[in-house]
Amino acid sequence: MNNTYRLKGALRATTAGLALGVGLFAALPAMAQTELRLHTFVGPSHIIYTNILEPLAAEIEAESNGELTLTLYPSMQLGGGAPELIRQAQEGTVDMVFSLPGYTSPQFPRTQMIELPGLSSDGIETTELMWNLLENGYLDPEFDGLKVLALWAADDAGIYTRDRPIRSLDDISGMILRSPSAAQAGQIEKMGGTPVAMPITELYPQLERGVIDGAMVPFTTILDFRMHEVANYYTIPGPIFGRSQFTVVMNEGSYNNLSEEHQALLDRLTGIELSQKATQAYLDRADESVEFVRNDPNKEVIELSEEEQARILETLSPIYAEWVAEMDAQGIDGRALLAVAGVEVD
Repeated sequence: MNNTYRLKGALRATTAGLALGVGLFAALPAMAQTELRLHTFVGPSHIIYTNILEPLAAEIEAESNGELTLTLYPSMQLGGGAPELIRQAQEGTVDMVFSLPGYTSPQFPRTQMIELPGLSSDGIETTELMWNLLENGYLDPEFDGLKVLALWAADDAGIYTRDRPIRSLDDISGMILRSPSAAQAGQIEKMGGTPVAMPITELYPQLERGVIDGAMVPFTTILDFRMHEVANYYTIPGPIFGRSQFTVVMNEGSYNNLSEEHQALLDRLTGIELSQKATQAYLDRADESVEFVRNDPNKEVIELSEEEQARILETLSPIYAEWVAEMDAQGIDGRALLAVAGVEVD
């Protein structure tokens, strides 16, 4: 009997202790988030993964003394397709993503201005323009629920093909070409080609099988996605096709869950400086990629003359007025956006 009473007393004491513990735990403030997850479509050998994302993760851990960590998930390891990444960040499925606004072009009509033909001379200048637009609120509606950690432009877009070289505007007529976004699809159509929307991760097998003739792409993809194995002709058009944009964005809730100290740390390690570092990584990789195929006797690199570039730009020039009209239809002041870039449209 005494043993029974002792057992009941111990249970009552244990229950009371648990209740007290739960009450104390409930009274404590919520613990700040200390681990962040970044999801992306690129593999672990991609230039941005190795030169930007991995160093960023290392800096975050080192400068926070291990209190804040960033775990990277390449190659869509957490599920879904590349076009879903931005939404995953907005919904909080993951904390951060590295992706392209062009994969979901309708969500980013303002940002897509960067892909207008001949808008700027190089990736560095283009990245500065995007941060000007971003910091002055022009792009806010497109990044609702997100904090932009990095936003940058790639190297100049070029075209590579499998069987038919492109030596002039006339050669594009009738070709089926992959486009990375709606804006660049419009350029392909103006030049007489047929655009096919396709994430870069799907390009290799489609080009290998001859489903498409080629692709409009940054030339970093030659090495980063092994396109030198399936493409044989590489046309460098100069800065006339615009540039794809890339971004690292973070769920606003995840950012707000960080301590003020960790928010300040993240702010210090990201922003325009990280963006320009990413741009330069792309520019260097593009140079390396072009040199790689130049040295392959089975490949041909074709550089368009200034006269041919001017001819293509003339063909593409109506796109500006069309883009402004599209923005007007969406209630967006496209002329004001272009004015930031120093461009006026009649």
